[in-house]
Amino acid sequence: MDLHLLIQADSTVCRVTGDVDISCSPVLRERLLAALQPPRPRLEVDLSGVTFMDASGVAALMAARRRSLRLGGGVCLISPSPSVLRVLEASGLGARFPVRRTRTPAETLDAARAAQAALRH
Repeated sequence: MDLHLLIQADSTVCRVTGDVDISCSPVLRERLLAALQPPRPRLEVDLSGVTFMDASGVAALMAARRRSLRLGGGVCLISPSPSVLRVLEASGLGARFPVRRTRTPAETLDAARAAQAALRH
């Protein structure tokens, strides 16, 4: 599993790639929870590059969701693969996460600008 964070003004985008299983889900949980700090209570988790996720990965997402809601935000999943969606649905937790197929062009542009600004500093 690889994980990259992009901090934005009011949210954090987390891009996860590879397999998410019991061997790496504690790291995923830790990084997601650490990313959820005021003033950024919203988390967007890009799962388009996740090839496999087990129940421990779902538990990490749920922990992030709980913290985000306590902070007044939420967690949105971006482009989860069919296999990840199946795991979420099988766990009965799929309906707890809004899902978007892609990021909007404005969000993509904002993310690119933020990444460029971060490189300059």
